[in-house]
Amino acid sequence: MLKNQFLLFWQCVFGPKLYQTYPFMPPLPNRQPTHLYIKNTTETLSDNVFLVLKIFFGTLRIVLPLFILYFYYKGSLTYENGISLLQLSCYIVIIPIWFALLRGISRFSNPTYKAFINEFFQVKYNSTQEARQVKLLAKYDFSLSHWKPDYIIQSSNIRKLPMISISEENLINQTETTFIERLFHYPSLLLGYICVNVFGRRLMFPGSLQIIHHMSNRALLDGRTNLIISHRAKRYILRTADGNHIDSIFVDQRSTDNGQTLIITCEGNAGFYEVGCMMTPIEAGYSVLGWNRPGFCESSVS
Repeated sequence: MLKNQFLLFWQCVFGPKLYQTYPFMPPLPNRQPTHLYIKNTTETLSDNVFLVLKIFFGTLRIVLPLFILYFYYKGSLTYENGISLLQLSCYIVIIPIWFALLRGISRFSNPTYKAFINEFFQVKYNSTQEARQVKLLAKYDFSLSHWKPDYIIQSSNIRKLPMISISEENLINQTETTFIERLFHYPSLLLGYICVNVFGRRLMFPGSLQIIHHMSNRALLDGRTNLIISHRAKRYILRTADGNHIDSIFVDQRSTDNGQTLIITCEGNAGFYEVGCMMTPIEAGYSVLGWNRPGFCESSVS
């Protein structure tokens, strides 16, 4: 008994986030929803700490080369400073461990999460396609970072695009004709890499920003609830050849005349299938497949 309780606590520590339990009927817009998962203060605080750490380490990964160059020219890369940095790193490592345990205790004391995590691991280790949909994805809305992909696209199945037969040396000679241009070739590449990773991708795809997710979180939850409850949609995870997990949803209306035609909707650079253009073909009776871009909502990005 004690062993089972410890295993359950361990699963609560490392389990996925739970957003809501789907109701049997679509919730009324003028009533307070009761199907949303209510976190207590400890779990909310822990999730906020992990969000801050995620943003911090993501930013640090981008600017770390610049910091190394700066401290190198300042002569600060010494043994003593290295020891101090190592001590600081040890203190930082303690923070996520501490809050992970606090979050596990909070979840362990929540009967809703305990019921979810029990079903989650039962389906995860003894899963069939029907069990994944009926017993879990149709009942709970949770973070899909812990979920196995339903379909895997192998790189060998991708159509090979024609390549230009030219060596790297000839390409550089054709594009950089002078010595000065060749001299600034690699610094330009480094600057371009920094610009793309610091603000370029975020300007092109603002939907991948955490602040957008936070501001539209309730609308996304309501959109998924409407699709799954009202239109019997099914969620699937597709793993692409480059390792990304794509959150997709399928509305099957093949029982109707228009439903024999499949419409694949593609949202804009700040759009999500939950609140996007899926409803237009659904209301017209078509079968629809919606998906979120890598880094958007529950779709991962590598």
